[in-house]
Amino acid sequence: MWGRWGEPKHDQKVIKEALSQNFDCKVKAAGKLGLLNKAISESILNLHSYRNTAYHKGLRHEGILHSLALFYFRNACTLLAAYEPVWWSWSSSDKPSHRAQKYLGDPRRGDYRKVFEFAYARLDSVAASMHEDLVGDLSEDLSKTIDSIDETIDFLVDGGPKKKNRDDVIIDCQVWPFAFTDDAKAYAKANGCKETTVGGFLDWITKNYPWPLRKDPVSGWRKRLATLRREKNRHNVLKIYCDFMRQTEKIRAQIVEAAAQLDAYIQQQIDVARGK
Repeated sequence: MWGRWGEPKHDQKVIKEALSQNFDCKVKAAGKLGLLNKAISESILNLHSYRNTAYHKGLRHEGILHSLALFYFRNACTLLAAYEPVWWSWSSSDKPSHRAQKYLGDPRRGDYRKVFEFAYARLDSVAASMHEDLVGDLSEDLSKTIDSIDETIDFLVDGGPKKKNRDDVIIDCQVWPFAFTDDAKAYAKANGCKETTVGGFLDWITKNYPWPLRKDPVSGWRKRLATLRREKNRHNVLKIYCDFMRQTEKIRAQIVEAAAQLDAYIQQQIDVARGK
């Protein structure tokens, strides 16, 4: 800013992306420039996604928000303690509160970096004294998520008009949202489907398409839950939890939607029977 280099000090593509409005790019740049290690970078990105979910979309995760908030705060303190600003100040019209000065002291005395680092080390120490159980809360939430889907699959197995096993149900949940899309039609055409009826086409696509899941995933999910419960590193715990939620989001939504449709079908049959 104040001088010239023969070559830019940092990768200009990284800097340009970091100066955009994309939060992920800012965190990735901080990691590439050595301000954050990989574990903290991944945790901040995962935690920010929950911040967005809770704030922007109005969705709540009451069972895990307390632990997530404290873990996020402590990661922010780690980041800011390492930031080392050359100087910082505020407007002459601003009057820092007594509460703020407890942590900041009087930065006008100089040594800005030391004051800044001390403030966030102190805030981190305070946060560490507040009770949180990240492993326990995330394990409990994940367990409830798996149990709910397990019960929903049972409902689809036992409540449908045709007898099916759990593996059949998993494939059915994927068939209906996909079968009548342009991608499904293109796949059928490219792979020699000769069916001309809806029923025939559904049967063909069910048997021939390479579905992401062909078997009941619940037992595998419970193994991942056991891995989470054994993990001691909280960054790894958060990663396991968030990876699971992202990777299973689509199939979980498809299973829930299939159950809603089956419930509507059952209610319709009840109404028909009452009408008779």
